[in-house]
Amino acid sequence: MDVDRAKEVCEACYLGVPAEGVTPAVNPSVQGVGVGRKVVHRIPTQEIALQVYVDRKIHERLLPPGRRIPEEIEGVPTDVIETGIFRIGRKYPPIYQRRVRPAPAGVSIGHHEVSAGTFGALVQGSGGVFILSNNHVLANEDRGSVGDPVLQPGRYDGGRPDRDTIAQLAGFVQLDLEAPNKVDAAIARPIVKDDVAPEVLHIGRIRGETEPEIDMAVRKSGRTTRLTEGRITAVDVTLRVGYSDGFLLFTDQFLVTGGRRGFSGPGDSGSLIVDGENRAVGLLFAGSPFTTVANRWSNVAEALEVKPVG
Repeated sequence: MDVDRAKEVCEACYLGVPAEGVTPAVNPSVQGVGVGRKVVHRIPTQEIALQVYVDRKIHERLLPPGRRIPEEIEGVPTDVIETGIFRIGRKYPPIYQRRVRPAPAGVSIGHHEVSAGTFGALVQGSGGVFILSNNHVLANEDRGSVGDPVLQPGRYDGGRPDRDTIAQLAGFVQLDLEAPNKVDAAIARPIVKDDVAPEVLHIGRIRGETEPEIDMAVRKSGRTTRLTEGRITAVDVTLRVGYSDGFLLFTDQFLVTGGRRGFSGPGDSGSLIVDGENRAVGLLFAGSPFTTVANRWSNVAEALEVKPVG
């Protein structure tokens, strides 16, 4: 296996660098080529591969044959890595607000008519694997319809239906204007299963579920305030929460207070809240300048008939 020769061929085929015996060509999606360890589900393996850096990683079934990167070149395996476009002197938004494939939980997401919220977790239901977030993030406060495009990143972060649709709305728990609510939750079905990852960004995989308790230490990874830590200050909470159509009553909620930075901010809606053992505790959906409100996880799981993908 001649890695140097394989790299020369790759550079010629995609970057137009002259190489013996190869007709130079340029693939506009390819930004560079390197040699490194093959990465599987964000974990480097021991296998050496040609890393092909692309502006956007698109599933091969969606690419014309001439734009696909083969699984190996000159006998050397390839690893296609999304890097974006390299430029000088520019500040890029944090990964939480960018397009990421495969997308981990914690990043920006939203119904195509919603600004942006957070991809809470990957969950398993009777119909397969789904993206979990809030109703007001994925279903636009009951205004959405099953099959509607869900964007990653959300529209506020530059997401566009023609290029960033990662899933389709699959179901949601309707919000009740008259009676008490227990959850603000919805699920979306990924269009390409390899475009989503089971990890929560900077937290890892979910390891089961548990009930919230007063003084429990928790954390979350969200689109706006990113990775934060806090403590549950109250359980069995009943309160009014403001929506676009007025205030809705919620029961059986719990409250979380963070440190100096707080625990959450606008855009963190949909974040999964976990304990120190990465067990699902709740689904963040609202807050005030002083505290965060979350649905009890067991209520979310029961209402949508799902469990976290570990």
